[in-house]
Amino acid sequence: MTSGQDESSVRVALRIRPQLAREKIEGCHICTYVMPGEPQVILGKDKAFTYDYLFDMDSQQDAIYTTCTEKLIDGCFEGYNATVFAYGQTGSGKTYTMGTGFDVNIVDEELGIIPRAVHHLFKGIEERRQAAQEQGRPVPEFKINAQFLELYNEEVLDLFDSARDMKQKSLIKIHEDANGGIYTVGVTTRTVSSEAEMMQCLKLGALSRTTASTQMNVQSSRSHAIFTIHLCQVRVCASDNQENESDNRVSNGNSEMDEYETLTAKFHFVDLAGSERLKRTGATGDRAKEGISINCGLLALGNVISALGDRSKRASHVPYRDSKLTRLLQDSLGGNSQTVMIACISPSDRDFMETLNTLKYANRARNIKNKVMVNQDKASQQISALRTEIARLQMELMEYKTGKRMVGEDGVESFSDMFHENSMLQTENSNLRVRVKAMQETIDAQRARLTQLLSDQANQALARAGEGATEEIGNMIQSYIKEIEDLRAKLLESEAVNENLRKNLSRASNRQSFYGGSGPFPSTMLAPEKETSDIIELAKKDLEKLKKREKKKKKSANKEEVPDNEQEKGTEKGTE
Repeated sequence: MTSGQDESSVRVALRIRPQLAREKIEGCHICTYVMPGEPQVILGKDKAFTYDYLFDMDSQQDAIYTTCTEKLIDGCFEGYNATVFAYGQTGSGKTYTMGTGFDVNIVDEELGIIPRAVHHLFKGIEERRQAAQEQGRPVPEFKINAQFLELYNEEVLDLFDSARDMKQKSLIKIHEDANGGIYTVGVTTRTVSSEAEMMQCLKLGALSRTTASTQMNVQSSRSHAIFTIHLCQVRVCASDNQENESDNRVSNGNSEMDEYETLTAKFHFVDLAGSERLKRTGATGDRAKEGISINCGLLALGNVISALGDRSKRASHVPYRDSKLTRLLQDSLGGNSQTVMIACISPSDRDFMETLNTLKYANRARNIKNKVMVNQDKASQQISALRTEIARLQMELMEYKTGKRMVGEDGVESFSDMFHENSMLQTENSNLRVRVKAMQETIDAQRARLTQLLSDQANQALARAGEGATEEIGNMIQSYIKEIEDLRAKLLESEAVNENLRKNLSRASNRQSFYGGSGPFPSTMLAPEKETSDIIELAKKDLEKLKKREKKKKKSANKEEVPDNEQEKGTEKGTE
């Protein structure tokens, strides 16, 4: 397990909610078009945007969770922080997507991201415990804490604190640790041990959240909500292979003790309140004040996204402190977290401008780079560093044993001449192999062509001679020529191998211990030459036999022609 930093881009998903019944009655038209098979949406006639994931109006909750969030939960078990937040105008389906708006009659298919993530988390804990028991390893220990915050009118409120007084100012403070991580002081932290207990905490906080009715949304969230799960696990250090399994044990006298590591991770689920225009929502009094506060927080969030997404401004100041919302999300945007942003939009043409602004912000968020790293305690980090150092020293010791490294008389460490020479010879050998392979392919092609040409030439010569067994002799000659060419190629190859061996042996004359002793060439290397001569002699004998056979055929044919001539002469005399 390494604790080095790794860059990870903020991934952006776009969800288009279905049209509401009220929008259909009022005659609103759909202004969004999704390109088939691609995560691209076209707004209006010519405004195209591409994202990492795209979910159309008929998308289901399960598909959104599996695509966007499932891998983040698995990453938490390896010590990586994660954040999922929904962004968009009011009434675009953010609360429904995240699953913080509980309904008594909700079915399992409509559960949002948070309830599904809680189920996945406890299922993963149980699977890891069972796997450890089956493999005979110590069972990992898990500790899970939950926090539920609400940002209402730029005040951080604790949704788990049912006895809080809304009239009193909140005492919750936001702090930053030495590593740049954000944490809160004065927040109720609940330790949970089961999925049912976690869901009960989530329902309790969701019911305490501030909501109200506006002209655009019957149950509009009037605050930003952040549900955080803290996961702490203590497990045996994972080994790369069975041979290194003993490295994970620390000897203590006659007994052996397993080496443990502590990993921590936090998962933020953020349900942002929607941006809204007072003219359209018809808000007055407290509702108007809430809308202004919501828009201010979202404006600050947009400025942070713009600063982080613009490469020219990335090195300059990022205004995290302009709002408590951006301060709480500092880890998630440009910090130590794997982040997924789900942009929720309305497909109706009356929300065209709000949808366009959401798409622009979501497009900027794709350029944000987070610095992700494993959250280990200091002891685990030190153990990982020591194990890396041990592996390096073992490699260095192996190089000394094999003669790769050596220490001179002056105490200076250097690589041996034998190692350099061996490296040069290996490089030369690789180059020669490539050249030999290319030459062999050329030789095979030329040999096939030569065989065909010789065969055609022999057939033409026999055809001109007008002898009888032309086809039989041609096939035999072609087979002999081909075999002769094969043997000749083997002979050339053997000579090349012998020449290469002579060169290598001459180079290694002073390196007998490194390359091994030289010996005489085996007589089998010269066997192809003798085999070639035997084949040629055999071919000559077969040709002689064929010629004798042709001569016998001609003689028998001449003898048959003589009696026929005498019989014809006798018949001629009788007629006279």
